[in-house]
Amino acid sequence: LSFQAKYGHSNFPQNAPEELTKQYPTLARFCHDQRLEYKRLYNNKFRSDKMTLPVFDRDVRCRHLEEVGFEFDRTLALWYDKYHELVEYRNDNGHVRVREKEDPSLHKWVKDQRSKRKGNQQLVKLSEAQIALLDNIGFEWESELYDVLWNAKYNE
Repeated sequence: LSFQAKYGHSNFPQNAPEELTKQYPTLARFCHDQRLEYKRLYNNKFRSDKMTLPVFDRDVRCRHLEEVGFEFDRTLALWYDKYHELVEYRNDNGHVRVREKEDPSLHKWVKDQRSKRKGNQQLVKLSEAQIALLDNIGFEWESELYDVLWNAKYNE
């Protein structure tokens, strides 16, 4: 909780700078272990004989961590961070067509969402909830460039 009080969140970075790892030498491992226990408890991805705590204790500990804002699924948390960036972009610009020269990172994320929806095997597919969120902000599933090229070919 001292990390949360100082930094305003409960998610110790995976690739923390050296100054943080010196200040909190065991926190990265603790966070990793908690995420692993969470997967064992809720996702059944691991064999139950590897669980180190009784189910009740693990459930209580998970709830305590959730109460202080600990994110068990960092990938999903990062997805929501980028989604909120896109919402801010839309609020500022009136659309969600992020140009690469404006914001390379967000532009790439937008392109990845299109690929994920199409089921690109190298990327984890979007959930229905994620698709609905993107639809609600007017996400364009086909790129503008694709539309221009398609219209040009259609008009030929």
